[in-house]
Amino acid sequence: MDPTTAQWRFKQGDQVCSADDHKLGKVVGLEPDPLRPTHLVVEKGLLFHRDFRVPVSAVCNYEGDTVYLDLTKDAALGGG
Repeated sequence: MDPTTAQWRFKQGDQVCSADDHKLGKVVGLEPDPLRPTHLVVEKGLLFHRDFRVPVSAVCNYEGDTVYLDLTKDAALGGG
């Protein structure tokens, strides 16, 4: 695991944004566990919820309560 990624402490409720400035949803889970996650489980949608997984290696920045990905919206939703 990248040392930078290891210092980030993702949490449920964090907002997730794509590289092309789209809000993708919020973190609802960390896999396999919160201490050493390899994937973020992101919930998308207000009325019709859909979960998708994003690898932690796709995170380029984590600031405040927002996770920034180096993937576009299409790449993230398509399994990137």
